[in-house]
Amino acid sequence: MHTPNLVRQMRVLLVDDNAYFMECICNMLSGYKWLQIVGSASNSDECLALVSELRPDVVVLDLEIPEINGFEITKRIKLLSAKSRIIILSLYDEPEYREGGQNLGIYGYVSKAEASTNLIPLLQCLSQEHESRTA
Repeated sequence: MHTPNLVRQMRVLLVDDNAYFMECICNMLSGYKWLQIVGSASNSDECLALVSELRPDVVVLDLEIPEINGFEITKRIKLLSAKSRIIILSLYDEPEYREGGQNLGIYGYVSKAEASTNLIPLLQCLSQEHESRTA
């Protein structure tokens, strides 16, 4: 499996209203030196403010957070930071949700049930692309 180059860490913003799940994901990702968690948000207002301020490389976004659903936030993130890639991490694993995300141009869709096995490989693929763009 590819271990990304450490020229520049890939900057990740996590967005989920479940504090326990957010802590688990932070713990899982913190072991990878090529990733930097630059912030976390538990609602849409925090998410949009942090995207605007931090311009993360990747936003890992839950579909169901307070105020605005993940699809609407995806549209707004793309307006604020066109270079930020979006990975949806959701309890909902039905084809219509995956298709809805793809239609909005997300980078990937991971079911929360499969986060421990599917999120890191997806981030590694994204990191390879990121390295190519910044090289």
